[in-house]
Amino acid sequence: MRLRWILAALVLAGCVTSGEGEKMQRDIRELRERLDSLDRRDVDINEQVARLKKVLDQATSLLSRNSADIGTKVAKNEGDIAMVNGQVEEARHLLEQLQKQIVEQNNRLASIEQTQTKIVERVAPTLPEDKETLWREAQSRMASGSRDDARRFLRSFTQRFPQDARVPQALLILGQSFAVEGKHTQAVAEYLKVMDTYRTAPEVPESMWLMAQSYAELKFCSDSIAVLTDLTKRYPKSARVNDAKTKLRELNKIARDKRLCSS
Repeated sequence: MRLRWILAALVLAGCVTSGEGEKMQRDIRELRERLDSLDRRDVDINEQVARLKKVLDQATSLLSRNSADIGTKVAKNEGDIAMVNGQVEEARHLLEQLQKQIVEQNNRLASIEQTQTKIVERVAPTLPEDKETLWREAQSRMASGSRDDARRFLRSFTQRFPQDARVPQALLILGQSFAVEGKHTQAVAEYLKVMDTYRTAPEVPESMWLMAQSYAELKFCSDSIAVLTDLTKRYPKSARVNDAKTKLRELNKIARDKRLCSS
């Protein structure tokens, strides 16, 4: 378009020679080629610029997304770390509290034990030296329900005066005091002492009867049956014979019931 305006201007200016015309034509061709080259270069540049702009737009968008993602992840990680730190601090605090409670509890237990020791030392009665007083105090305390004190007195009596005729009776009382508390194994041990050490004592049949009762409570039915059978054979005139026979019938009926008899 620009070339045509130049040519028109030259024609309006006047006539030219043939040599000048040829030169002008060459110049015009060169100008046209340059213009075409510039136009093509402009197109390429524009295309390259457009592509570059597109690439830059894409890179910017991607970078923005990545930055946002990284920021989100970092924020999340920071939040998780903060939460874990909080939990660690809470656990540490709870541990400190627990340790403090354990120390306090141990101190309380130590204080209680010291107090109990002092109470026992203050309250525990002094055992009398006199045999009759010792026996009388043992009976009195057992009657009042102070079984622990009564057992202490009776133990002292049987150990200090083993030849006294009342020792088998003391052992029976000891056994019965355990049986009342459901401690039948300890009760049986006391009854056995009567049978082993004082075989001729009149308390032996009673010790056998009481032993059979404790065996039954322990579900040792076969042992109870054996003791009762021996009682009826060895002491047929004992006051416990009828009781022993009745108990034998009961035990023989349930002897095979594993819920009631373990042996």
